[in-house]
Amino acid sequence: MVSLGLILQGLLYGQDPFFLQFTNAESFFNPSLTGFRGALSVSAKYKGQWNQSGSQGFQTLSTDIEESLPCSFFDYGLHVGADQEGDGLLRTTDFGGRIAGTIAFDAGYSSHNLRFGLAMMWASKRVDYSRLIFSDQLDPKYGSTNSSGVPNATSFVPFNDGRSLWFIQPAVGFSHRILLNRQRFRSPTILYGLAIHNAFSLGSKDYAGNIESILEQDTRLPMRWHAFLSTEFVLGVKDRTVITLRPLAVYQQQGPIHYAEVGSRLSLNRNLAVGFSYHFNLHHQESPLTNTDWYGIQVEVGGIIQRSRRIDLGLAYAGNLTGLRNGFGPILELSLAVHFASSPSCSLWGYADEVPYGDKIKCPTSTLTPGRRKIYESIWYK
Repeated sequence: MVSLGLILQGLLYGQDPFFLQFTNAESFFNPSLTGFRGALSVSAKYKGQWNQSGSQGFQTLSTDIEESLPCSFFDYGLHVGADQEGDGLLRTTDFGGRIAGTIAFDAGYSSHNLRFGLAMMWASKRVDYSRLIFSDQLDPKYGSTNSSGVPNATSFVPFNDGRSLWFIQPAVGFSHRILLNRQRFRSPTILYGLAIHNAFSLGSKDYAGNIESILEQDTRLPMRWHAFLSTEFVLGVKDRTVITLRPLAVYQQQGPIHYAEVGSRLSLNRNLAVGFSYHFNLHHQESPLTNTDWYGIQVEVGGIIQRSRRIDLGLAYAGNLTGLRNGFGPILELSLAVHFASSPSCSLWGYADEVPYGDKIKCPTSTLTPGRRKIYESIWYK
């Protein structure tokens, strides 16, 4: 999203790799939502932004494994990602893990989950200097080559072959999920949370600090704040058909850049969903730049296979409305997730392997597990 882009305002704020959709990438934005879907999930996401004919703009790829543990208060996830900008001139590689713990309690007819999450990610950046031309390579007559057409050499020697040190990107998050009435099949749910990315540094050394500079400068990652609020309402139920509506509001801030998003998603039995969202940057009074707003359209399809596996596919398209207008191409995002109704970790610990859903579902939008009473997304509902 543009809120995480490059802006020069006294300091240079680097872009964190990002995704367009909060849905299906919740733990990416807030680590406390790791494993909250109630399954062993393997997912992949791809985003292409501002690609033009003959060149590639921003591209981001993420692969994740998350496991919900009904036998424990904790859920966990593993992540590997890659990002490129400027037709591959700048590349970022990142990896790490996430963990989320749940405190569950009831208050009257409502059920509550307080979730706390921690993400420990490491990343490294690399610039392909061989594709750049420096001022000492320019000849006043022949340009970047000599009279024989041979490229001129430069005296610039990149630090560490153009690579940054491996730097840490820790994040902490909190979320609160509320099932308003656990005795009602059509009970609404509320989910909100706050996360801080690049939350702290363990020092200035390789793997422990948050210095992302490729030129061995003391350029530290600025904190990124993320807040969201989501609700889900059951609009109609007939036989085994359930129609739900999920409004969503998101706010992010990194350095002087402020980003907001509002939208809603209409779902049919968790098997077909369509959504629309409006994305905009809150104007910073000291910035001379024109904000770029854009709209987003999302389509998701999925289904359960043999009651123990589920496949979900997602497509998101975003187009510019202001600022950049048609100067750049649209943003496209693809997602694929495969879910398994089992918990290998619980099986290794001597507990039941199967995730306890099925007949224990209490409402169409959320699943309240017995015993520890975790509230998970009811992706297994039929």
